[in-house]
Amino acid sequence: IMITILIIVFIVVVYIFLEYGPIFGTSLNKDKGITEDWKIDIITTDQDSYQMYNEEFLMYSNGVLRTFNKYGKNTWEYKLDGTYTPQLYVCGRFLVVSNNSNGTIFLFENKKEILDKKIDGTIQSIYLDENGNMAIEYSTNTYKRVINVYTKSGKLKYTVYFSNGTIENIKLLDNGDKLLILQSKSNSFTVGANISIIDGTKKENSIENILTLDNNLVYDLTIQGQNLIILLDNRIIKYNMDSKKTDVIQEFDSNQMLFVALADNYYVDVEKTLSEENDEYIINTRRFDNTQIGKLNIQNSPKIMKNSGLLNYFIYQDSLQVVNKWGIDVKNIKLEFPPKDIVVFNNEKSVALIYTNKIYFVNM
Repeated sequence: IMITILIIVFIVVVYIFLEYGPIFGTSLNKDKGITEDWKIDIITTDQDSYQMYNEEFLMYSNGVLRTFNKYGKNTWEYKLDGTYTPQLYVCGRFLVVSNNSNGTIFLFENKKEILDKKIDGTIQSIYLDENGNMAIEYSTNTYKRVINVYTKSGKLKYTVYFSNGTIENIKLLDNGDKLLILQSKSNSFTVGANISIIDGTKKENSIENILTLDNNLVYDLTIQGQNLIILLDNRIIKYNMDSKKTDVIQEFDSNQMLFVALADNYYVDVEKTLSEENDEYIINTRRFDNTQIGKLNIQNSPKIMKNSGLLNYFIYQDSLQVVNKWGIDVKNIKLEFPPKDIVVFNNEKSVALIYTNKIYFVNM
């Protein structure tokens, strides 16, 4: 019995080390950076698309969808029929591939096609949730803007008609029964945004406007319980949907703030110090109650910042730096020159560095 318990404990410890060690800067792969072994050669074009799908690296190029594991090994291929540039929409194990011009969509679950559907109109955008529910925004000759909400089997749950306002984002709530809709609004003098809720379980799914933001641009929005955390051009605010109360989490000096990103329960920013004697930059991580989680001083300003949850990836002119949620420097590797884009995958522990003629895979 004791030997069995020790074996089980050993297996659990090894699993925890392999799964979470890299996030805290402890890894067997700590010093391995750019390697020709973990690389794919490709001539990238403006029509190519790169995302994370099912915790693997997803690439569309020349009419073919492909996924790659953390070592650059091709694990799945799907050739698209016809000549068109698809739009890709991903949420967890679900992937939608759409031909927006003719309204054709394909839904995949765990790399298997489960739905082939035609929308009678021109698709503007598609929004997914973790259960495969889809909110499809499209236009017809009769209606300028329509939203159909479908289950992953293609069953229509409900339809919403809009008269005006550009839709910037949609969040599906309660298994797709409700929609949180962010719309931009503008006139000759001001720009702003409206946030509204639609309850599809009611007979008449009228739009309930819950928040209007004047003279502000919304850059990001995340939901934490009944709170909406909203990143504006000059501050982060919290809006409670129950109390209808709005609080300011943090205000930014535009001359000082370089990057800001929202995670599920914290935010990260890069700011320039205002001291004339000390020309440095600071990476801050803070909870949404604005308490400090971590702080790290750096010498140069990043060119790219990518937040993936527990890890934050920073691309500089000649290096890649990874900093975790708690401000711990997890990994630093040298680069000959910066990539044009990066994609984080493999439960945050791998990143694809995308160049014009090749893609490198770096593992934490």
